[in-house]
Amino acid sequence: MTARRHETVAVFLMVTLALATAGCGGQGNASNSRMKLATLWSSIAGASGAASGLVTISAGGDVNFGDGVTPSLTAGGLDYPFAGVSQAFASMDVSFVNLECCIASTGSPVSGKEYTFRGPPDSAGALADGNIKVVSMANNHAKDFGAAALVETFDHLKANGIAWCGAGHNSTEAYAPAVLNAHGRKVAFVAFTEVVPDGWTATATTPGCATTNDPQKVAATIRSARAQADYVVASFHWGIELATSPNSEQRSLAHLAVDNGADMVLGHHPHVVQGFEMYKNRLIAYSLGNFVFSPPRAESARSVMVMALLGPGGVLEAKIVPAAISGCRPSILNGEAGNAWAATMSAYSKALGTTMTVAGGRGYISGGAPQPLK
Repeated sequence: MTARRHETVAVFLMVTLALATAGCGGQGNASNSRMKLATLWSSIAGASGAASGLVTISAGGDVNFGDGVTPSLTAGGLDYPFAGVSQAFASMDVSFVNLECCIASTGSPVSGKEYTFRGPPDSAGALADGNIKVVSMANNHAKDFGAAALVETFDHLKANGIAWCGAGHNSTEAYAPAVLNAHGRKVAFVAFTEVVPDGWTATATTPGCATTNDPQKVAATIRSARAQADYVVASFHWGIELATSPNSEQRSLAHLAVDNGADMVLGHHPHVVQGFEMYKNRLIAYSLGNFVFSPPRAESARSVMVMALLGPGGVLEAKIVPAAISGCRPSILNGEAGNAWAATMSAYSKALGTTMTVAGGRGYISGGAPQPLK
């Protein structure tokens, strides 16, 4: 047995023992189990980087560098938007958000659209400072300032080392996965928008977004990504604004994604947080709400980070981190404030048939037992 294989087996056994001791996937002692997980999480997540084949994924919601966020960015600097969460993102293998704007100096607002968002050209640097590795561009604000501004956004993301999915210079690029390396394992990200303004859809010759208009194309895109990677994360821009529970269309698309190879599903667009569902041992976050944003109402200022440990059999454990937006940026909630918001999200998830246990200001969702590594 090679040294690398010895290390893989040792780390796998350590994670298995830790999760078993904490009760991951077990039937009893839920409260004590979650308290143990609250202290074990750091070592478990850290184990993913030691040739184990396990990976950690973190995600936040909508990031908009335009609108009311721009003055805060200008005054506070590029490290301002993610100052309260950047270290949490840095502790994970891959971190993801939905980029709810273009980043450009070119273009003009699309006629007839009530809200149009454009961040300044240097704002892509804020994503890098925040330890974000990949973003979705499949949303109803990607082309707010026209095709040229969308293309310019790609240039700024590339210059700052940020991968993107869900949009491209043409339909081939828009539906292609962004594949990231996580210590030897490949993680593919794909994204689609169900909210499609006129002129938004990528074509064979024009820039635009990947959409959910053809569910079979969604399924084929995810299967293709699966063939290229060890893990697949699918993002969807969907649902009803301000609704705190997913509709039947969201659930159908989410299950379609998992059935065709997605290990996680991350949703956006409602501008409020919705519940989490475990389906076939894969985690579905129906809406992660706002993240870096200028929310117009109190309910839109409640935010969340999700941190998940993935293995070959799906999600081993997900940690739900309550947050709140203040000054256009998210801050992690602790203590009773964290417990209260996590308890609300737990209730949302219970309605979807999923148990989230709250402990220490965090929520925990258990997956299945670890599977042997290949």
